[in-house]
Amino acid sequence: MHRYITYSGLRALVTCLLLPVCTLAQSDINIHHANALLRDGKTDTTTIARLLHTGEAFLDKPESREEDMTMAFRMAEQMEIRSRQTHYFRGLGLSKLLRAKAFRESGHAGQGRQSSEEALQLLSTYGTVLEKAQAVIELGGTYTNDVKDLPRKIELYQQGADIFLHNGNEQAAAQLKEFIGDLLQVNNDYPRALEVLEQALAIYKKNGYQRLQGLYSIMGEAYHGSNNFVQSLRYNLLAVATAEKLGEQGPLMTTIYNRVGLNYYSVHYYDQALDYFRKALAHAKQLHDTASTRGMLLNIADALRHQKDYRSSLDTLKTVEKLGPVTWEDEIVQMEVGYLKNHIALHTLHQATPHYEKLQKYVESGSKDLKPIQTARLAIIFYLQKAGMFSNTAQYISDYQRTMKEVPMPLVQQAEGEYLAFRTDSALGHLTAAITHYQYFKSLSDSVTSTNQSKQLDVLRLQFETVKKDKDIELLTQKSKLQEISLQKGRVFRNVIMGSICMLLLILALLYNRYRLKKKNALRLEQQQEAINTQNELLKKLVDEKEWLLKEIHHRVKNNLQIIISLLNTQSQYLDNADAIAAIKNSQHRMFAMSLIHQRLYHTDNLGAIDMNWYIRELTGFMQESFDTRSDITFCINSEAILLDVVQAIPLGLILNEAVSNAIKYAFPHNRNGTIQITFKKDSAQYCLLTISDDGVGLQADFLPEESDSLGMSLMKGLSDQLEASFNIQSSQEGVSVQILFLVKSFNANH
Repeated sequence: MHRYITYSGLRALVTCLLLPVCTLAQSDINIHHANALLRDGKTDTTTIARLLHTGEAFLDKPESREEDMTMAFRMAEQMEIRSRQTHYFRGLGLSKLLRAKAFRESGHAGQGRQSSEEALQLLSTYGTVLEKAQAVIELGGTYTNDVKDLPRKIELYQQGADIFLHNGNEQAAAQLKEFIGDLLQVNNDYPRALEVLEQALAIYKKNGYQRLQGLYSIMGEAYHGSNNFVQSLRYNLLAVATAEKLGEQGPLMTTIYNRVGLNYYSVHYYDQALDYFRKALAHAKQLHDTASTRGMLLNIADALRHQKDYRSSLDTLKTVEKLGPVTWEDEIVQMEVGYLKNHIALHTLHQATPHYEKLQKYVESGSKDLKPIQTARLAIIFYLQKAGMFSNTAQYISDYQRTMKEVPMPLVQQAEGEYLAFRTDSALGHLTAAITHYQYFKSLSDSVTSTNQSKQLDVLRLQFETVKKDKDIELLTQKSKLQEISLQKGRVFRNVIMGSICMLLLILALLYNRYRLKKKNALRLEQQQEAINTQNELLKKLVDEKEWLLKEIHHRVKNNLQIIISLLNTQSQYLDNADAIAAIKNSQHRMFAMSLIHQRLYHTDNLGAIDMNWYIRELTGFMQESFDTRSDITFCINSEAILLDVVQAIPLGLILNEAVSNAIKYAFPHNRNGTIQITFKKDSAQYCLLTISDDGVGLQADFLPEESDSLGMSLMKGLSDQLEASFNIQSSQEGVSVQILFLVKSFNANH
């Protein structure tokens, strides 16, 4: 989808915050007057101030031309020359500031960095607070929004905001904070963005500032990026209501409508999404904004395609082409994918072919923007499968999956990728891989469905709250009207003594009756509260008993496992068969892995969850001592503090036991030195990856894990199936790596 993320540029910011001191009318500023001023050789401070004002006036023209920029640079140069002659350091700083502004207005802000730095240094000592703030903001504007530049840029703008706050200019500080928040959300730092935006909102409300539509829209986008859908929709709707109330007519209105449309699009409410996309389109056309018009048409085409209105979607895409060539990569891919999928849906594969070829050339072009590349690859795979060329999709699937590690895609596209991989593997006879891809696709698909259902329920709840508020407002309005009528009647009957007495008696009677009802209700509520308190105490006792019983069960299970370990140890003393003794030792290790969990649960308040960071280190330490690895084998553990349910922790611990045991016994023969590395991480999608790797001798060249009949390998594969996890073992000359990827299941912390 075309996000159409916009934020106020630096020129708009500086124009709003730092209006020049210039008092000359724009109509009075022309080349003739400027040249006369330049010929005047005076070096007094008044003349230098006039040079500054004239230069700023040229820069502040609505449509600055090249000659205007040239005159501004000349004014700055003369200011510097005359200030140096009189050792007027404030004027020298202002000349540097004017030069930096001229670079920015001419589209070369980066070239003005040195001038900005010199201006800040001079004006911090010799200038006013406002002039220092101007220099700070100008210096910030010389940095780009790239990751490497953004921290310094935000730091400078924050300094400017602090200067304004310290000197009582709260409105300017709030505007700067709004700009900082927009920069942060554009660069996906949503928590910090929301923190700064909330500060700006508080200052605006404190000062009674009404034009909050831009701030609300930015906050809605930040909440959308952090997947807080309800708050996103709430603030975007607030932006719409505020903007419409204040008669907003600028380009911001297009962005506001588009963001609400994207909110509804993300939960498949395509009718509502189309309504707002079309409002955004109408506004963009009214402003003759071709770029925004193109973006809104592309969004409308996507929404129509999802509504299965393929003909209308194609017509909309053709309208986009009539606006001129598309140059932005995201828009190119969005348009070509739209054509391809519409034609395939209409069973006109031959018409989809040219668009497939364009996407293929785009992928081969090696663009640095990987997200549209990934989107194009999915569309290419989809086309090739529809054309029956499954063997041609293998490379695209491989490239897509490899790039996923660098650029994680949304869940919907992840699910689409797994489904396409499943279809290819099925068609080519790779049944094991096909099953793995299908299982992962189902997992992702269920997650997407669950997420969308949750968001849809949130939409309904928000709509219900909005309707309820509207009804409450209507009811209050009706009550207000009734009160007005009652007051009018009171004025009529005020002069009628008997009527007043009757009314008074009636009111007293009603008050007395209401007092009795209130007292009766209070007594009933008190009795109900006592019953609730009694029930709560009973439930608390039951919970305490349940927790005690669970602890006792874990304690006894741990003791029983320890008894079995001791029995096996005793039995091994009467055996002289090395294989039997080794089997008993392996069984003891497996039982210790399970008993360690029950021991931990017995000594903690959380009876259903295991801290895997603690568990991995404890189990690894036990195995080091059991095998007497001394200093030959080094263990490197990199584990996050992740809580797992017992149902997942036990099989994972057994897998860890098997993998580490095998590495200790076989990876380093003849007392060879080596390292065993254990990594346990979780990603944002709630998937955990356990990796046990060594730098030992590796497996035999002809070893195939799926054909191995060893007990350890069978246990690891079986336990992986129990976890519904993917099990992968890789061997090379650099050692063996075992990887277990599984989805963390939610658990009740009190169960």
